Amino acid sequence: MNYNNHIAKQTSGAIRVSCGLLFMLFSFCYLFFLQGDLLSEAQYVYSHGLTTYSMLVGAFLVTVVLQALQWLVRLVLKPNWSYYSFSYFPSLLGLAMLTDLDEGRMQEGTLGSWVWLCPLLLILFVLLVFFLKNLRLGDTSSALYDLLWKNYLILFVLFLCCGSVSSTKDVYHYELKAERLIMEHDYEAAARVADRSLQASRRLTELRMYALAKQGLLGECLFDYPQYYGGEGLLGLADTAAIHRYSAERICYALGALPDRKTIRSVGHYLKVMNQVDSLRTPLTQDYYLCYLLLQKDWKTFARKLPQFYPQGETTALPRAYREAVLYINNVYCRHLLYAIPQETTALYEQYLQRKAEIKNRRERMNLTRREFGNTFWWYIECQ
Repeated sequence: MNYNNHIAKQTSGAIRVSCGLLFMLFSFCYLFFLQGDLLSEAQYVYSHGLTTYSMLVGAFLVTVVLQALQWLVRLVLKPNWSYYSFSYFPSLLGLAMLTDLDEGRMQEGTLGSWVWLCPLLLILFVLLVFFLKNLRLGDTSSALYDLLWKNYLILFVLFLCCGSVSSTKDVYHYELKAERLIMEHDYEAAARVADRSLQASRRLTELRMYALAKQGLLGECLFDYPQYYGGEGLLGLADTAAIHRYSAERICYALGALPDRKTIRSVGHYLKVMNQVDSLRTPLTQDYYLCYLLLQKDWKTFARKLPQFYPQGETTALPRAYREAVLYINNVYCRHLLYAIPQETTALYEQYLQRKAEIKNRRERMNLTRREFGNTFWWYIECQ
């Protein structure tokens, strides 16, 4: 290539600068917006909690390092300008390796298949670059438009491949984001993470319920979220600080006491003990225990414990999940729990009963009533 040619210099400069800007924009956005929480968790696990990761600084530094790697590759291999953007392959390969993580791999501390796949791909890359150079396809005397669209297309394909490598499930990203927001004490935002999604893991459920509890909304919004794990979804007592930045131990500490793993057998046992000791019982532990009983569909114990925590009376206002449970228990099991039940709650329950009576097939009834009543105790106890 004739570098003395002014047009050639302008063309090569336009390709180099535009591809560099596109790569840095992609890398920074990918690291900061999509993978920031994942890398934060990875650094916490690998450093055993001794260091923390700044999403902004980390995204910037990694992008700079990857761009420097591309500059080095360009100087060494001097790729054909028609396929200049191929020189970003090692950088995007490094980006893919960095973000191809999950909880299991972080705990193992291994690279998985990248141990042999990375060297193989790099060898194929070098061979491909020399093959394209020997073809002598295109130079800077070609039209700038032709050279640019080829490079942009190659870069787009590389971006797509990099983004598709990460096998991390969406729900794991939801967990990490909710965990980070809780650590930042933004409980309202943590409770809103993927709040319209029907996907939920036990860990995500635990974090959502804690975020609600810190706002005093656990009993109010309990059934606004999918509850696939019953009462056990409230706390994962087996989790440790070694695998989560905000572990179940920290939640238990916020509730007032850590469980004795030798004597505490389950979440229900832990919450029961917490509420038996006057010095440990708080409005937070009471709501956790009552919600546990509702999620376990243990309405008998709930009906016995509720008056102990919320004295009966026609003026006593209850959180939404509790008053729905009271209305259901009084009507279905003929109990006489005396609490103030708003007219709108009674009207909604009557609508539920009417809608349920109209649909005879059980599976069809479950699906159709979920759209209107899926956030109620009645739907949960009968259909979940």
